[in-house]
Amino acid sequence: MSRTFDWDEIARRLARSQSAADPDAADTEERNRVLQARAAALARPAPELVDSASADQFEVLVFEVAGERYAVANTWVARALPMPALTALPGTPNHVVGIVPYGGRVLAVLDLRSLLALPLSRLVEPTGLVLLQGAAVEFALLADAIAGVRRYRLADLGPEPERLGRMRPGYLLGVTPDRTAVLDAEKLLNDPALVVQAGA
Repeated sequence: MSRTFDWDEIARRLARSQSAADPDAADTEERNRVLQARAAALARPAPELVDSASADQFEVLVFEVAGERYAVANTWVARALPMPALTALPGTPNHVVGIVPYGGRVLAVLDLRSLLALPLSRLVEPTGLVLLQGAAVEFALLADAIAGVRRYRLADLGPEPERLGRMRPGYLLGVTPDRTAVLDAEKLLNDPALVVQAGA
């Protein structure tokens, strides 16, 4: 059963998350407004009671791979895209399925099924890409489907289940009550084993 997905809305949500996390991404006027608001907040006396209802919440992009739900924090997601045509890249590790052009650059595309040694309970043709971007590294993850943007509480993240026991250390932040595995995108982006060197 197919369904229409609002890619533009996901792009807007991701842009808002990144702007909130990185004021430098906004224009000068907006950056000054944010800095002034922070200064005013720091000048106020600390309240006796802190409303923690949303203080420990974080927003993620949820996607499906091999019949399971995964998520990465929006601050590391550059964009979610419909599946483009991939170009194979010979001589690369099994988890690198190819490359794709994006914004004048060429990005490596990684397959979590191979990277995380996921059991292939069912084979589904990927329908999208999740583009992760760090300070110096960027690449895309294959997604069977994009589920959308959601918010979770850090306090609700639980330990990894046995089925994820073979995942590389540090790749998993935790599992939400609805069984979504939240990946540590920063760890993924900073793992030298995942970097595809030019000319490889």
